[in-house]
Amino acid sequence: MNTIMKVLIVDDNQDITGLLSKFLKAKGFENVVTNDPRDGLERIKEENYDVVLLDISMPEMSGIDIIQTLEREKILKDQKIVIFSATAFTTSQINDLLKKEGIQGCLKKPIQLNELLTAITS
Repeated sequence: MNTIMKVLIVDDNQDITGLLSKFLKAKGFENVVTNDPRDGLERIKEENYDVVLLDISMPEMSGIDIIQTLEREKILKDQKIVIFSATAFTTSQINDLLKKEGIQGCLKKPIQLNELLTAITS
């Protein structure tokens, strides 16, 4: 019997989280959405998710801030985080993030839904 994967989506853009949530539900995933990065950080600390989709560029607290906090608290390695962003990050910045245990992959906005599925299920 297959268990349903639980995905946390953290992005300040409600249009994006709404689209991703609808798509993932249609594909049979359970998902939780937050548009507040601080809430996203607390949810990651308090609950286990099969995958966390994390926007890097958010106001007030960035996805990088969340990753650094999880790393400081020694819980990053226990996560499966797929980062994404519309902003241009250098290849070396992305590679530095991908070297961290717990960071599964990186997607560029606009997110290609087939790439998203691959990142979540791999």
